Amino acid sequence: MTDKKKLLFVNDEMEMGGVARVLNTLIEHLPEDLYDIDLLVLHAHGAMLQDVPEKVRVIHGSPFFSAVDASLASLWAEKDWRGMAAKIRLLLYMKTGAIKKKIEKERRAVLDTQYDVEVAAKEGFCTIFTAYGDSKRKINWVLTDYSVRNYSSNHMRLVRQALENIDLNIADSTQALVAYKTVFRVQNGIALHNLMNTETILQKMQADTPELHDSALPKVITVVRFHPQKSVDRLLLASRYAWDHGCPHDLYLIGGGEEEEKLLKMKEELGLDHVYFLGYKDNPYACMHQCDLFVLSSLYEGFATVISESLITGTPVLTTRVSGCDEQITDPDYGWICENTQQALNEGLTEALRDPARLKEMKEVLKNYTYPNTEILQEFIRVL
Repeated sequence: MTDKKKLLFVNDEMEMGGVARVLNTLIEHLPEDLYDIDLLVLHAHGAMLQDVPEKVRVIHGSPFFSAVDASLASLWAEKDWRGMAAKIRLLLYMKTGAIKKKIEKERRAVLDTQYDVEVAAKEGFCTIFTAYGDSKRKINWVLTDYSVRNYSSNHMRLVRQALENIDLNIADSTQALVAYKTVFRVQNGIALHNLMNTETILQKMQADTPELHDSALPKVITVVRFHPQKSVDRLLLASRYAWDHGCPHDLYLIGGGEEEEKLLKMKEELGLDHVYFLGYKDNPYACMHQCDLFVLSSLYEGFATVISESLITGTPVLTTRVSGCDEQITDPDYGWICENTQQALNEGLTEALRDPARLKEMKEVLKNYTYPNTEILQEFIRVL
């Protein structure tokens, strides 16, 4: 039997969101007989830290990285002067190029192993961190569509130099891969969908859902971080439009985040008495399973795992046209893709709700939906 490979994943934080969830899911599924796995969290905080599998050693980054996941604007708004000083220091290192030597020094302070494979679990600063380490094989995981939003626009030269040291870029959808290769002028990339925690979803979706009202109206749901990228305000406007055009329904919002106050205010101003904020839930799948339609109103994505999660729970999806969606909504019984505008979302939601019987037919078809986890895992193991 061959020795196990030493594998390191690097993430900047573990806040609730798609990146942390897909990372934990991948780590959980990787065979223990093949890998010894460490997870370095540069700024070690976030609710998803508690969901890291027990087989993984979690390593905290040094204080130098305490502001790696924060923006200057957010730190200013919070009057976090210490955080601002840390962020400015980090940015100065990046602007001058001194970050390369600094990373080498900080790695020595927190890492005690040379790894066979190191994966930057989020493109951007994690890419730079991995590129200037001493791991034998370096992989960059791309989880957003850079043709729509370039998070590295202020550091293009630094990132492109770092990518010269990366052996493989893995994007979670074909569109995300094409965009990344175009923006950063790289060729060494493949598209590989995210793993889903199918067994857990199927088990949790059977739980009771006392939060949902016993109503004859169609039940619409979204599960999302209340962040500008997710554009939940557009969903509230579309819900108002659908009601005004003869399609009454109940709308349930699971999640939380920086835009929650804004969204609650919108609910009052628009008179959306049929909209219910359920907060963050460890188990959103039971509610998803009991609803008739899931809606994703995002401005951009890489590969929206929540679309596949909804299909696994047996609930059809209406999504704006984002990266990866046409690789998920591959059958008319799975749902609808509308153009990424407010008017298209308005009309898409109204169309989906106009025929509740059709939604029930789609849910029947989705009872036989399967997600190709085995094939995806085999491909991850091959490229690692």
